Amino acid sequence: MLLASAGYAQMGDFSPDKNSNWQDRIYFGGGFGLSGGSWGTSIQLSPIVGYMITSRLSAGVGVSYEYYKFGNFDDNRWGGSVFMRVNLFKQIFAYGRYEFLNYSYNYDKNNRRMIDRLPLGLGLSQPLGRRSSLNFLAAYDVLHEDNGPYGSPWIFSVFFSL
Repeated sequence: MLLASAGYAQMGDFSPDKNSNWQDRIYFGGGFGLSGGSWGTSIQLSPIVGYMITSRLSAGVGVSYEYYKFGNFDDNRWGGSVFMRVNLFKQIFAYGRYEFLNYSYNYDKNNRRMIDRLPLGLGLSQPLGRRSSLNFLAAYDVLHEDNGPYGSPWIFSVFFSL
């Protein structure tokens, strides 16, 4: 079972100009994830705040928390991120995010490790209103570590921005 929602994008058809105040350029979003299976259970929360620098360029920061359980082992994972998005065409965007995650290594709570990730990718945005959209993203983590907590360097996301 996998449920996820996130908001890492600029807003629908809203386009800031030089007359826009800073409050109009700020947006909030984030994600919630719940997944489970034979490999374990995961509950994730990842709020973000972004700023529309221009009508084509957006950047922001986020924090993340994940509760992970596998058998008798459970872990509290936490981290942070900075991201940037560039609208290439009306609905196509390039996306990059640097993030770090602190987690228990080798299922040992006394052996915590910090891992870096740098997913880079392309996305498609479908506006749903003036400041909302449905987004599809395919990204590749160029810093992927085979012995890290993620099984694949590929990240595929469907998320909303509101």
